[in-house]
Amino acid sequence: MDAEQWDERYRASAGGVWASEPPALVREIAGALTPGTAIDVATGDGRTALWLAARGWDVTGIDFSAEALAIAAARSGGDAVSWARADVHVWEPVASVDLVVSCYLHLADNTAAIARIAEWVVVDGTLVVVGHDVENIAAGGHGPADPAILYTPELLRGALDDRFRIERCERVVRGTGDAELRGGHTHAAIDTLLHAVRVR
Repeated sequence: MDAEQWDERYRASAGGVWASEPPALVREIAGALTPGTAIDVATGDGRTALWLAARGWDVTGIDFSAEALAIAAARSGGDAVSWARADVHVWEPVASVDLVVSCYLHLADNTAAIARIAEWVVVDGTLVVVGHDVENIAAGGHGPADPAILYTPELLRGALDDRFRIERCERVVRGTGDAELRGGHTHAAIDTLLHAVRVR
């Protein structure tokens, strides 16, 4: 979907598309870190950026949908986040940050996109990526049905070079209690998680 299609989806959503909190794995990893600076890539209606800001992070949320960012900025706590309408392929932060998070960013050039956002992580900083795994299609989980834009552990691992230490890179089952969408969904889903630390 392009920016215009996402704008239309958000306009039709009556206040937001995604669940009110980030995925449980993101909460688990980020919750164990000392707050610092963060970028939420493909922030959508802001759930991850707002969650981080509420816990003391200095957060920038980027997305290419103006409608999504308008919803995010209007939410409680929205004034504590810096919002930027941006394309991940061209946008650059002013400085590297302690945490880069990307939830459900699916592009034709996933490997290049993940490699690019990894460049924004400061030494000793953390990268967290979670998205739909290619096996999610057969599992009947919600999400894109085009395997070409879905993740595998091998794809995410291959996006990083030896400047990163991979803490965890694997398929994970997301239950209905950890909803991605508002209102949940009826099937468990299969995601890919990447958690890495930049060491140099």
